[in-house]
Amino acid sequence: MKKLMLSLALSGLMFAGFAQEKGNVKNQNDRGDRRFVKKEFQLDKKSAEEIAQLRTDRMDEKLKFTDKQRKEIYSLQLDQAKKDKEYASNRKESMERMKKDRMAQREKLMKNLSPDQQKLFKESFAENRKQRHNRKEGDRPTRRNRIERNGSDGRKGEENRKEAVSKNS
Repeated sequence: MKKLMLSLALSGLMFAGFAQEKGNVKNQNDRGDRRFVKKEFQLDKKSAEEIAQLRTDRMDEKLKFTDKQRKEIYSLQLDQAKKDKEYASNRKESMERMKKDRMAQREKLMKNLSPDQQKLFKESFAENRKQRHNRKEGDRPTRRNRIERNGSDGRKGEENRKEAVSKNS
């Protein structure tokens, strides 16, 4: 009887431990940030009509529109989708303009530097670019990883900021 009770107690503890472990694991698709977008809602690849239809359908699933409401909501969504498309195209144009302006600024800057300074500037530029690339590849820690790391080694965020300021000074 004692063995039976002991085995039941141990199995209960194991079950409770596994249940808690599963609760802390996040869904891979739920990243908790806005960067994750469902493939069906990648709006840059859809027309304004398709976007409006998707948005209206999604709202209709939850709100159960009448036919009249559905038409009105669709027209509102269509107007907004057209505005969004216009803003996106303007954003692309302005990004291109900004890129050209930066390149022109860099050329002007290079003309004013000595050959040694140009070499140092190019090396610095290449190093910054490498760091950005490494961050995209995942070699450089992201903010979430830094928070997890700092929480695990017991240091507070204020101490890290002071340390970073002292290193930069």
